[in-house]
This record gives sequence, C-alpha cells and structure tokens, in this order.
Amino acid sequence: MEDGHSAGEGLTLRYVGMVEIGEWFEVSHRTVALWRRRYAADHPFPEPDVVIGRTPGWSPAREAEIRAWERARPGQGAGGGRPRKAT
Repeated sequence: MEDGHSAGEGLTLRYVGMVEIGEWFEVSHRTVALWRRRYAADHPFPEPDVVIGRTPGWSPAREAEIRAWERARPGQGAGGGRPRKAT
C-alpha cells in the first residue's frame, strides 16, 4: 500500500464503501465486512482502491467486478455446516 495522490485542482474522486456495496446486494454493510473476512483465503473480495483511515473504498466503475465476485462466492451450505444430531 502506498500513500494516495492528489486528485488535482477542481477534481473530486468518488468511491463507494461497504454501505453502498451492501445496497447493491440488499444486505447490510456488516455482511459485506463479513464477506471480506470469511472468504479472504479462498475467494478474496476485490481489494479496495483507496483506504481513508481504516475505511476501504472502491471505484464505482468496479461494480461489475464486485457483482461477479458475489455470484462466484460459495453459497449457503458450503463447508457442510453443523453436523446432524445422532438419532
């Protein structure tokens, strides 16, 4: 990671955060944060373009990439879940 550069005079760069990404998928920003942690090893969430303090941000132009990531993430039940009770 390296320090950011100025956007230049009269130019403001816009990024989306986990709240807006959550809105794309109709989930909370906490769910997006969970995806980033849960799938870090096997199916890593796209790296942010900018970090302000500790807050990540992605270029809105990467929406298609992030949606493709979500479609390819392991679905519910991946990993087997809780073992069934013995009968």
